[in-house]
Amino acid sequence: MIAKLSWKAKLGYSTFSLSYVMQTMIVTWQMFYFTTFLGVSMAVTAVLIATGKIVASVIGPVWGYISDRMYRNALGRRFGRRRSILIFAIPANFVFYLLLWIPNLPIPVYFFANLLYWAFFAGITTVQYGLPSEMTENPTQRAQLVGVNQIAGAIGGTFLSVLNVYLFTIWGKDNWESYFNMALLYGIIGTAVLMLGFLSIQERPFDESTNVSDADGNGTQGTSGTAGHIGAGKRLVSVVWNFLSVLKVKEFRNYLGLYLSEEMFRTVRGTLNTYFVIFVLLLDPQTVSLATGVNLLFGIACVGFFMWVTAKIGGPRAYRLGGVEVIFVFLAMFALAMTASSIPTGTRAVLYIGLGLFMNFGITGVVNATQYTYTFIPDVDEIITSKRREGQYAAINSTIDDIFSSAETIVIGLVLEATGFVEGAQSQPPQTVFALACLFSFVPIAICIVGIVFTFRLRLNRENHEQLLAEIARLRDGGSMDDVTPETRTLVESLTGMPYEQCWGHNNVINVAHKA
Repeated sequence: MIAKLSWKAKLGYSTFSLSYVMQTMIVTWQMFYFTTFLGVSMAVTAVLIATGKIVASVIGPVWGYISDRMYRNALGRRFGRRRSILIFAIPANFVFYLLLWIPNLPIPVYFFANLLYWAFFAGITTVQYGLPSEMTENPTQRAQLVGVNQIAGAIGGTFLSVLNVYLFTIWGKDNWESYFNMALLYGIIGTAVLMLGFLSIQERPFDESTNVSDADGNGTQGTSGTAGHIGAGKRLVSVVWNFLSVLKVKEFRNYLGLYLSEEMFRTVRGTLNTYFVIFVLLLDPQTVSLATGVNLLFGIACVGFFMWVTAKIGGPRAYRLGGVEVIFVFLAMFALAMTASSIPTGTRAVLYIGLGLFMNFGITGVVNATQYTYTFIPDVDEIITSKRREGQYAAINSTIDDIFSSAETIVIGLVLEATGFVEGAQSQPPQTVFALACLFSFVPIAICIVGIVFTFRLRLNRENHEQLLAEIARLRDGGSMDDVTPETRTLVESLTGMPYEQCWGHNNVINVAHKA
């Protein structure tokens, strides 16, 4: 068990979300910027953005695989297996992010800059997703990390959105220079806070459980010693196998239902939000930034509430509470869209911001419940493999999310193109406006319902987690698997989806060639 976390370490972890001022700029404005100021068609822009996400999804498992095994070399031993990844990813992320906002570059340059931005961003997110489980085994401290992470994200988003309103006022909203200057400003801020995080986060030390490379090379798991040499071909097979084999874990599959639903409906909303506000509700870009800032500020208070609720009623029930509320708000947004032309502009803006507050309340609950549930997954993996592989599961999270979100981006772009979307126009045809309203409202509702269904399949809660950790600690201390209690056996088998005798390294989850 790792010692109690200091507030320096907790705040250091929060810098990852603070750095998302860069990602928020990408999600909110990249498609709008490319189609409006760079003259790139909607279809090409959608494919360009989606391709970058696909690359991130492919390279994500590589980041996870490498970071889990960084203790095998001198760099990892000196800086830590997670921070070693950040040494390369942070500066590269900044360089390729900035290239996306420079005008008059050839399309191939934007294509490769976007591709490499997402590739290195995948390295950063892999570290971020794995850290709550990496930094502590205590559920309360993990909940604090999740909460601090959300609050930092809300603060960063609020800062960006409120500042954007001011910057649009002094720089204007109808020229590319405003967007480039904002992107540069947020790139500098985001990179600076990531460097602070690099100096502050806490990692598991090198020990039996973090010596993952030993399980790759010699065909044994749960034993100490030096890993055998693995050739390039076998290394590639191992990367792919480690990606696929985690899907054997029953509770992880159930968790993915929650995670994908949460990420997908938020991706649809984020991708379409600017278009929905400008072309459906007929409001201006300042309203987008102001509404985002107000909603995120309100979300800070919501995080504290849902940290308490999730601890009381559990992740699945908290997810359902937030999800149902989100569904009703999306229905209200559609009603507002259908009546927008008959409502005064000021009233429309107030209604949109007000509904956004209610939506953000529900989204905060869904995100908090999902992230809290995830922190238990590496513990389920440890009872299977006897190793700590936070990086592997973090990479799987981002990989599968990128695959689905890139598919969403392509579909959205193609649908809008098919309905007659006009790049660079100040207004859109009626059929495009109606398609925007439907996509923005009903697609997230359908995805959210899928997530709610998966909450009824999850077994992880605080009590079961404590029992699982006790069994892991017993086996770490040299306890015999033959001495397991019937209750613990039943729990382990229900979470892992495999017989108890095949757990604790008696399987090929890490090494495909290993035989029990």
